[in-house]
Amino acid sequence: MKKYVLIILMIVLILLLVIGYSFYNYNQAQAFYKKINEDYASYYNKEVVGTTLISIINRTIDINEKNSIEKDENDIYYLENEEDSIKLYVKFLEDDRTIPMEDIAEKETENFVQYYGTASFKCTEIEYHEKTNNVKALYFEQI
Repeated sequence: MKKYVLIILMIVLILLLVIGYSFYNYNQAQAFYKKINEDYASYYNKEVVGTTLISIINRTIDINEKNSIEKDENDIYYLENEEDSIKLYVKFLEDDRTIPMEDIAEKETENFVQYYGTASFKCTEIEYHEKTNNVKALYFEQI
């Protein structure tokens, strides 16, 4: 009889530990995404120089890598998902196109810093994922 009570108590204890650990991980993830959203929201309608912009691009790529965001068949562009992918786009004065962050990072950040390090950029739009309300995309324009 004592043996069965002990087994049941151990099972309950293991279940409580698993539930507690899952809850802890969930709260950690929520805090992580909240901080990311706040950090990116702080750039909205603010002017940043090119060196800061390249840091934001590198950070965005790093976040996508940590979240295991898939890339396209050419292994260049991150694919959007419905939860935690982040894209960043830049529009330059001399070009009507909007350039994705992967093109800037692929063509060496040193060149970007050399030509646009002191140029001013402004975050004109932030999009959020409908499912999670996490940042989905940021749009910067050279001013």
